[in-house]
Amino acid sequence: MSFKKKQTRLVFFLPNFNLGGAGESIFKLSKFLVKYNFSILIISLGKNFYKKDFKKINCEIIELKFTRTLFSIFKLRKLAINESKKNYEKIIFISNLNYANVISLISLINLNKIKVVLTERSSISELNYSISLSNKLKNKLIYIFAKILYRFSDLIITNSKFEKNYIQDKFQLSKVICIHPPSIKNIIKKKSNNNYKKIINIIYVGRLSREKGILVILKALKNLNKKYKFLFNFYGDGPERNSIEKFIKKNNLNKTIILKGFMQDKQLIFKNADLFINASLWEGLPNALVQSINHNVFPICSDAPGGNMEVIKNGKLGIPFKTNDENDLQNKIIKFLNKRFKLDNKIRIQHLMNYTELESNQKYLKTLNKL
Repeated sequence: MSFKKKQTRLVFFLPNFNLGGAGESIFKLSKFLVKYNFSILIISLGKNFYKKDFKKINCEIIELKFTRTLFSIFKLRKLAINESKKNYEKIIFISNLNYANVISLISLINLNKIKVVLTERSSISELNYSISLSNKLKNKLIYIFAKILYRFSDLIITNSKFEKNYIQDKFQLSKVICIHPPSIKNIIKKKSNNNYKKIINIIYVGRLSREKGILVILKALKNLNKKYKFLFNFYGDGPERNSIEKFIKKNNLNKTIILKGFMQDKQLIFKNADLFINASLWEGLPNALVQSINHNVFPICSDAPGGNMEVIKNGKLGIPFKTNDENDLQNKIIKFLNKRFKLDNKIRIQHLMNYTELESNQKYLKTLNKL
């Protein structure tokens, strides 16, 4: 008689399960792990954008009807207690993002049967940025609670080496490892096109939000069209869209700067691009920056806290500029427009091996099996 091996139960908690970023990474990881005897439950607040995709790979979905993560504490605890009563070999609760990590640790107090893994998909240093007094107070409280509570987790996984070092140093913790997100499926080994183009195609790919430094990009580009010929395409959507439209109209840039909206096809986005700009005030490990290098599109990025400098290999695969400094960004764009830099193909291919789906998924598999 053969006995079926007991499964390991994974419970992923991500409050905002929207398109892209963390949601996409969790789906890719789940799709990989279900092949290795993992049973997966996904918990979100409100709608899960990937709900149909998760169901296709036999993951369970719970969409909690709360507007704020704070209100979910007792429901999360009840769900966790119910999970601990089931006949699993091991239960691992994986929380995502700093504020959710704090709430998860409070919810799971004294549930010793459950291993708790915290993931930092952004940079916890983002809590140093505020747009209002209330926001500043909220961020300060999250940081204080994180510093107190993170030590009660079984493991912390960061997206970048920067964030790993930051948490180890600021929180004085040792159980911290870095696993890069699954930014690319395959490495594109074809060399870049060396044809000279009169009109340069510059792109931004990502959420149109304040922390992405959208206004910094716009200010840097504002006066360049008087001397240089270029087109700038924004790929993405978000709360700053209206502000961008007003800026374009006010500065008569409608023929130079175009809002393309969200586009799923990365090949189509990067196909004819020459320069990619990331101006984030902080980052986790930016998938779009990795994808630009994979598609041989030269990047300029901020030296913000997080994974930017790691992705461009400290300047070997791109040009950094001072965070939130539109003048420095403008100078770096001019430098590119004059020099037309290309990426070193050998360094590019070797470096990109760190950011493949297979590399990321296998590291997660090995780590989770050891817990």
